[in-house]
Amino acid sequence: MGWTNLVKQIILGAFEINGVNLTSQGVWAHPEQQTYRYKELRYWIELAQLLERGYFDFLFLADSYGYPVLYGTTPTVAFEQAVEIPKNDPMLLIPALAAATSDLSFAVTSSTTFEHPYANARRFATLDHLTDGRIAWNVVTTSSAVVSELFGRDAVPHDRRYAMAQDYLDLSYQLFEGSWEDGSVVADKAARLYADPVKIHPIAHDGPFFRSAGYFNCEPSPQRTPVLAQAGASESGRAFAAANAELVFLQGKDAGMLRDQVSDLRRRAVAAGRGPSSVKAVAGLSVVTARTKSEAEAKLESYLAYVDPDAARVYYASMTGVDLAALDPDASFADVRTDGGRTQVERYRNNTVREATADFLRRGMREFILVGTPEQVADEIGQLVSDTGLDGFNYTPFVSPGSYREFVDDVVPVLQRRGLLKSEYSPGTFRDRLFGHARVPETHPAARFRFSASRA
Repeated sequence: MGWTNLVKQIILGAFEINGVNLTSQGVWAHPEQQTYRYKELRYWIELAQLLERGYFDFLFLADSYGYPVLYGTTPTVAFEQAVEIPKNDPMLLIPALAAATSDLSFAVTSSTTFEHPYANARRFATLDHLTDGRIAWNVVTTSSAVVSELFGRDAVPHDRRYAMAQDYLDLSYQLFEGSWEDGSVVADKAARLYADPVKIHPIAHDGPFFRSAGYFNCEPSPQRTPVLAQAGASESGRAFAAANAELVFLQGKDAGMLRDQVSDLRRRAVAAGRGPSSVKAVAGLSVVTARTKSEAEAKLESYLAYVDPDAARVYYASMTGVDLAALDPDASFADVRTDGGRTQVERYRNNTVREATADFLRRGMREFILVGTPEQVADEIGQLVSDTGLDGFNYTPFVSPGSYREFVDDVVPVLQRRGLLKSEYSPGTFRDRLFGHARVPETHPAARFRFSASRA
């Protein structure tokens, strides 16, 4: 085992949506699957407490407003197999889950395409207060024509979405960092002074896409700017992530592809004036364990037997705008073009359409599926970290909460014994635990919007 001298402890997230199906379309019907309970707050509280027992760093709640549309209509299989519909708003879960836990952090998706930055910044500042700094914003640009229709807007071309996203973040940074100085909140009852007006300043932003002028009406939260996560795989997405993100979700089918992505991310971060360690890279991980490898393999096949191929193709089209069934099976996937989401297209650039289709039907969005005994799985996790340079993984269950419980009870103790996973939480905010400081560093673009006397 080439990783045995590895001392780095992994970051561990849990990948979820506030809906029925995650990434293996059709597995909602498996007898052990409980995601149909997504409407019950008790389900989410129990899951968050289970993750905290297993020393997970964060629960990642992905989201989108849309649903599948192919050739102008929503396929009936989308409703039959709950493909991206129905879904509830995940942001509303977080205060309750924060109250039921003490150390687990939360990352939640919010788009930069359809809503004004002020409203979004106010929600994240509030969540940062209510969670004591345990919040991250997964920044996405929305490519779905369906969502454009729902919001009554014109669709935005791919590269323009990222230019819009940067303007969105620049305004958000001003609100988080520039309106209230450190020490502006006094809360002195004897002096009858809650906030010092001398230290509170209106912001003025007149960008290419967004405008705002006035005071941010949220006082500074523990992190001010939430931890910033991102997952873009296109050229524009990678440049955006390297400039802004602190936690990046990478996609790749093998260790070599992910190693190249990690190296590229760190190189781009340096080019953007940030250090190579200023960005944490994580990839998807699924685990199936049993007493023997053959038993674990049989368990995996029992899950995959529930995958609905038509639902999976519709799911892929919903994310990318690409109908796999309409492509020449022997054509190169490198020739596929889309103005939709490109992460799942870039993933298959070295494959034929036939290979890509077969892989997606089996994996969904999963990067790694590790199958074996807990010791075998722990060996593979250590080797993956060594081979790729990844900082951690976003755990994607086949069935919930069963897959999490299996991982927490059987794999986590092995990882801890091998020094790959912490045995206690360190104090502080989510950013404290990732980087050792609560605020974005001076090298991050948000820092330039902090109020200073020279700007007064």
